[in-house]
Amino acid sequence: MDLKNISAKIAEHLRKAFSDNGEPSSSRLLALVHSVVASFVLVYIAIKTHGWPDGGTSAGLGAFATAPYAVNRASKMFDKKDDSKDTKDVPSGPVPRGE
Repeated sequence: MDLKNISAKIAEHLRKAFSDNGEPSSSRLLALVHSVVASFVLVYIAIKTHGWPDGGTSAGLGAFATAPYAVNRASKMFDKKDDSKDTKDVPSGPVPRGE
């Protein structure tokens, strides 16, 4: 295997990893950036305190790292597309008042 073939395979893998169904995904790229930042913060805390941080700090860094992707997926979950044209249950005139 030559270097050009390997780099093409890596580039194709990265293209697939950071896309949703073939479209570029900014939330995945932001999650990558947040993961790198969270990793550096974890290392910084470990160096400064000479030990590993507690579970709350680790959970907070994990939430920070995955927040962009989680928000994107949650917003897609609530994005309801109503393609139905059936409006027979909707009144077509003024709403009658009970008298």
